[in-house]
Amino acid sequence: MPQVERTSADPARAIRYTFFTAGRPDLTVGLLFDSRTHRLLLAADAPRPDWARLDCHRCPNCTLDNGEDWCPAALGLATILPDFSGRLSHEAAVIEVGTANRTVVTKTTLQAGLASLMGLICATSGCPLTKFLRPMARFHLPFADEQETLFRSFSTWLLTNYVSSRLSDSGEPLSLQGLKRRYEALSLVNGSLAERLRTVATRDALLNAVVILDLFAQIAPANIDGDFEDILPILEIED
Repeated sequence: MPQVERTSADPARAIRYTFFTAGRPDLTVGLLFDSRTHRLLLAADAPRPDWARLDCHRCPNCTLDNGEDWCPAALGLATILPDFSGRLSHEAAVIEVGTANRTVVTKTTLQAGLASLMGLICATSGCPLTKFLRPMARFHLPFADEQETLFRSFSTWLLTNYVSSRLSDSGEPLSLQGLKRRYEALSLVNGSLAERLRTVATRDALLNAVVILDLFAQIAPANIDGDFEDILPILEIED
């Protein structure tokens, strides 16, 4: 698949996931993002199922106004759910991810590919509790492992706060405690998303993808409270 080109006529940024699985037609998911904010753009006729309503398994820590009708993250996931609701998590797949800068291809399981895709959707959906991940999502790295995720997450958080403190008084102190709190809040979001999906998913691929996302959400607080044991080896260099 060719890389997605950016043009002046179409300022939106695009990322495309293509799933190749044995015995099934190729499945392509194309996502568009606002070129300035990198927020996920949904088509006017995008599905709005009842399970995406804000009051359906609403996150206990949701900060949206009670007058809002829809959960942003659920609306984003609703665009892909029909294609994956009957799929098994252990299905082998070759997955190709195309962005403006590169194409990444890997052989993995369907649930791993879905976790990467769902993480991207949730981070860019407009949910107030996931938007701290959007700077990372702008430079999307599919299929990142624990060390890569920690390195990018910690670095992005500290850089964001350093720049904010230099340009205004709105930046937080250079500490990872704020990031820890956001990941802890994110774990509650993941739990509620899983409850939403249980109402409609007929197989386990989607649900297991949420479990994978939640595991990543838990490793950051564990490392911040500990001695950065998962990331320390990649920071050590010889004298």
